[in-house]
Amino acid sequence: MFIKNPFPDAFGLDIGDLSLKLVQLTKIKNWSNGDHFKIKYSNVIPLPPGYIVNGEIQQPEMVRKKLMQLLGKEGVGKKITSPWVVADLPEPQTFLTSIEFNLLPEQITREDVEYQCKKHLPFDLEEAYIDYQIIDTKNNPLTTRILIGAVPKKISDAYTYLLESAGLQPLALEIEALAIARALADDSVLGAHAILDLGATRSAIIIYDKGGVRFSTSINFSGELITTALQQELKLEYKQADDLKIKNGLNYDKECPRYLKIVDELVNNLIADIKKILTYYQNHYSFTAEIEQISLCGGMTEMQNLHATISRRLKIRCVPGTAWSNIKQESINDNLKKNGLTLVSATGLAMRAALNPYTE
Repeated sequence: MFIKNPFPDAFGLDIGDLSLKLVQLTKIKNWSNGDHFKIKYSNVIPLPPGYIVNGEIQQPEMVRKKLMQLLGKEGVGKKITSPWVVADLPEPQTFLTSIEFNLLPEQITREDVEYQCKKHLPFDLEEAYIDYQIIDTKNNPLTTRILIGAVPKKISDAYTYLLESAGLQPLALEIEALAIARALADDSVLGAHAILDLGATRSAIIIYDKGGVRFSTSINFSGELITTALQQELKLEYKQADDLKIKNGLNYDKECPRYLKIVDELVNNLIADIKKILTYYQNHYSFTAEIEQISLCGGMTEMQNLHATISRRLKIRCVPGTAWSNIKQESINDNLKKNGLTLVSATGLAMRAALNPYTE
C-alpha cells in the first residue's frame, strides 16, 4: 500500500460541452482536520459549440488540439509535464444510483451486482462499463447498500482515446457527480444534502446522504436553454438575449416586460423537476433523511435571485455552494474566487488526483 501519492503532479480535468478545465493541487499535511490542499495551477480554455454535444465528442481532432493548448503543448501558456490525469465522464451519458441488497457485504458478488444492473440500467449491460462500491450503513445490519456507476463503453473509450492522443495517462475516469460531491458536499448538514449543478448546456441534481452520494440524474435546464428561449420569443440576436439574461436574472425589466414571464416559466419547470426527483428519492430509497439544504454550483449559480426563488418555492434552504472549502485560502487568487463554482468538478477531480487515485 502506498503511503503517498505515487503519481506526482497528477491533475484533474473537467471535459465539458463548452470548455476544458484543469486544476492541479498539492496536498497539505494535516493530521487532525482531514485532507487539505493548495492550488498549484489552474487553466480554462473554451470550446466552440458543436465540438462536444451532450457529453459526446463530435469533433475529436479539434477537441484534442484544444486540449493540447490547455496543457501548454501547443501555443502559449504553462506546460503541464505530468502525464497523470483524473478526468470526468459527463452526467448525461452516465448512470449513478445506490441499490440495497439483503446480503452481508462479504456475500455480495459481482454477478449479484450485474443482475441488479440489468433491471436498473438505462442501457444494455453488455455495452457498458460498470463499477461499484459498498456503502457503509448502520441502519440495518442485515442489508447492504451499494453505489453503482455505469457508462456506455463507446463514451468511456472515446474519452480514453482523447486523453491518450494528447500524451496523457488516465488514472481514473470518474462520474461527474462524484467529483462535484467531493468538492462541495457539506457534512455539517444534518439531513440529506442536494447539490444542483446548473451549467451552460446541461444541469444535474446530486443527492448526498449519510456521508456519500446516493443518486444523481440530469435535469432539462441550462443557461443556453434560457438564452435560446429569449432569442426566439423576443426576436433577439443571440448576444442580445444572453446579455439580457445576465443583466436581469430573475428580476423584472420594465424596458422588456415579457422578459420575466419567459424566464420564470423555465425556472418553474426546473423547480417542478426538482420536486419530482426529491419525491422519487424519498419514496424509492430506504432510510432516507429529509433534504435540509440545496447547494448550487455551475455557471448559472450567479443568476440574480435564482437561489432565493428556489428556496422560497421549494421551502428548502438553497445557497451557493462553498467552493474551495478544502483549499488553503492563500493559494486562491481573485479570479479563482470569482469562478470557483464553475470549477467544482475539476477541483473534485484534482482532489482525487492529489491523493492516491487508486484508493479513492
